[in-house]
Formats: sequence, structure tokens, C-alpha cells
Amino acid sequence: MSVAPPRKKSRAVFWIAAIVIGSIILATALLANGMRNLRALDARYHLELFKASAQQLLTPAETTTAPQTAAGQTANPKPVETGPSKTAPANPPTTTAHALAPAQMPATPAKAPAAAKATRARRSHLFDAPVDALRGAFIRSWRTTGPMLCADLIKSGLPVGEWRQSALGAATYECSYEIQKGGNGEPNAASFFIIIRGTPAGELDNIRIKVIMPDNADGRAIGEMFVDSVVALLTETRWLDFQTALDAIGKLQDVTQQAFGTKLAFFREFQNDRSFNLQLGLERKTPEEIRTAIVFDKARWTLPSPTPAR
Repeated sequence: MSVAPPRKKSRAVFWIAAIVIGSIILATALLANGMRNLRALDARYHLELFKASAQQLLTPAETTTAPQTAAGQTANPKPVETGPSKTAPANPPTTTAHALAPAQMPATPAKAPAAAKATRARRSHLFDAPVDALRGAFIRSWRTTGPMLCADLIKSGLPVGEWRQSALGAATYECSYEIQKGGNGEPNAASFFIIIRGTPAGELDNIRIKVIMPDNADGRAIGEMFVDSVVALLTETRWLDFQTALDAIGKLQDVTQQAFGTKLAFFREFQNDRSFNLQLGLERKTPEEIRTAIVFDKARWTLPSPTPAR
């Protein structure tokens, strides 16, 4: 026959020991280093825990300076000459000028103790308010690279070609595709153009699509190609919340969406109501977005960044 140990008593002992140990740790953290953390809490939440002790330190300093000043003035009294007469008594009585002299002398301000100055100099910045000039913001980045996106579009049936150097210069790389149905200059000609641009390292910059979709069979075929391309781009970039714009794009309505430093814009050209543009890219405008983008700019890193997994 076994007797179960008293659990309630053991739990009570455990909690009492935990509270005592926690109190000791908290008191050590607050009182260490000249009560620096406790003074930081007092300054942060205006508890005024050290106000009374500061006043007690200042009061004796003020009382000791006053007797010294009075003693120094009464020890060496000087007669005041009121005129050119040489028959003045040797020890004239004290005049009203001497009585007012102590009151006219500027009082020496009491100096704070050196310990208080040292405590303020060592105050922790843990509880300081956030600095607006250092604030950041959440921003997006491309979840794919230029070569990977071009290869994925080729697999989906859009022959954009390989990621290659642009005619704009060695600092720009791109892949693109263009098709036109109908002769040049014909009013009912349909066309589709897509270009994807970025850096030689493969980082994407922007994607642009321009389509002309007249109300005929060629225009409807270009429209289907355009919608399929937009869906493929939003799927590969992983910016799936922009898919809410597909309804407006399918109805050929202007739409603009911005989120976390990225932008999608679909709009009709002013000169031709059957010509449309779609732009997808990064757009950092606020100071918070710009600061965060600078921190995560791979060109500023001293070590090479890892290759993103497919």
C-alpha cells in the first residue's frame, strides 16, 4: 500500500519559491549599476521616486552657504565715507548700506550632486520613444528572378526568349515578345507586346504589357493571350492579392493597386480606346519604404546573397 504525496503542499512550496526567486532577480536587475534601470523606469513613467531624496540633498547645501556669507561680511566691516570731513569717528556705526549689502549680493545657485549627474549620463535608452527618422515599413520584393520568370513564361506558351542584355546598355537585362495580327497601319490590326526588365544579376525591375484589341477575331485572340499572361505573371511573382484586379482587367476597366511598395496599374490609352497598358513593378515612395529598401538592397551587402530556391 502506497501513500500519495501531498500535492497541494508541494505546489504551494513551488510557487512560493518561484515568487521569491523572481522577486530577487527583479530587485537585482532594478538596483544594479547604481539603480540605473529603476531610475530609467522612474524617468519614463514619471513615478518621482527619487524626488524626495534629491530635495534632501539640496537643502543642507543651501543652509551651509548662508552662514558663511554672513560671517564673512560681519568679520571685516568697513566704514562708509560720506564726505571729505577728516573728523569722522574711528569706529562709525554701521550704515544702511552695509545692512543691505548681503541682500544685494547674487545668491549662488545650489549645484546638483555629482552622483545625480553621473546617473543621468548612464541612463538606458531601452524605454525611449521610437525615433520617426529611423522608422521602417514592410515592403515586398520579387519572389522570382528574371531568368526564372522568362523560363516559366516560355513553359506556359509565351515565347519571350532568354534573359539577355538590353539594347539600352550593359546595366539592363530583359526578355520580350511581340506579335501583330494585321498589316501595319490598318485600323483593325491587333498587337501584343510584353517586356520584362532587370539587372545583370537577375533582379527584376518592372514588367510592362501593351495590347491593341479591336472588336474582331484577332482582337479577341490577343485579349485571351493578354489575360493568360497577366494570370501567369501574378502567379509567378506570388503577389496573389493583386488577383482582385483581374475582374476589372477582364472588363477593360482602369484599375490601380498598391501594396507594400509594389504597384499594379492597368489603364486605357487616351488616343485609342482599344489600346491598353499594364505595368507591374516596385514603387517605394514613402520615407519608411525607402529606408527599408536601402537596408535590403543586395548591391550594398558585403557578402553575396544566396540564390533563391525554385
